[in-house]
Amino acid sequence: MDAAVSDKTRQRKLQYAAEFLVWAANHGLTEEDVLPPSENTLCNFAALFAGKLAGGTAKAKVSAVKSWVQRRGLTWEGGNNLRNVLNGVERRAPASSFRDQRPPVKKEHLSTLFDELDLSGSCGLDHAMAAVSTGCFYGQLRGGEILPQSSDPADFNPSELPTVKDLKAPNENGDRKLKLPKTKTKQSRGEEVIYSPQPGRTSPTRAWREHIRVNRLGPDDPLVAYRDESDELKVLSKTVFLKRHNIPRMTGHCFRIGGIPPDIVKMLGRWKSDAFLKYWRDLDSLASIHLHRHHAQLSYTNRLQDLRG
Repeated sequence: MDAAVSDKTRQRKLQYAAEFLVWAANHGLTEEDVLPPSENTLCNFAALFAGKLAGGTAKAKVSAVKSWVQRRGLTWEGGNNLRNVLNGVERRAPASSFRDQRPPVKKEHLSTLFDELDLSGSCGLDHAMAAVSTGCFYGQLRGGEILPQSSDPADFNPSELPTVKDLKAPNENGDRKLKLPKTKTKQSRGEEVIYSPQPGRTSPTRAWREHIRVNRLGPDDPLVAYRDESDELKVLSKTVFLKRHNIPRMTGHCFRIGGIPPDIVKMLGRWKSDAFLKYWRDLDSLASIHLHRHHAQLSYTNRLQDLRG
């Protein structure tokens, strides 16, 4: 069961289960009362979050308790009453319990970034920034799938993050495959990302090529490594990467929710379901982008049919 979730998720579940046990102890409940807890006990625990937490957070806490109970081979007694309480918590969630919507990164953002970067070949960090930005955007990458927390090459783990040799040579069409050793959904099975040449300077295949050339990276070097002003090898960390962008507030996920057409998103398989739709923000501009493309394609198809007729 531990292998079914990430370390971060597992730690959060343990924290939530501990919160339940502290609450139970403060209310005078004994070990027999919580192994397993009755539905009435669970309802009282869930009701504690009414007007304080978002419904999803409350459900996550109760779900953690459920996992904790079932890991001990005990019967989970939560039922309709508990579901009703959780629904009530969700309806009473305060506005402060919701996170600000994450803005999408769009191609215009990449162009603005490239305007500010020194891509003359003299700044290794800027070439790394360009490659990772286009790589995350066109490859729909999560930040943690390619960027480490530490900039020290000694801390780099090639079993979790890609090295230069994981980016395959271009095929006859110029496409390149990137092997991700570990991802959020596939874990150690990893995934492959396909990069195709794009028009203009923000092409991911061009950015990766120039980044590796300028920073003189070898096959076993971290893919996001760069050479600093002293010509020492550093690794572009997630913190430095996001701080350098800085307008507006961005997270790694923002690169996954921008201007990639929805049919391409699904075809490439970087989202397991239609869940990516709920992450799309600034829908008015995104809709206009994709509707424009759709109508342009229809117009082109109609012209072809007229010519054939």
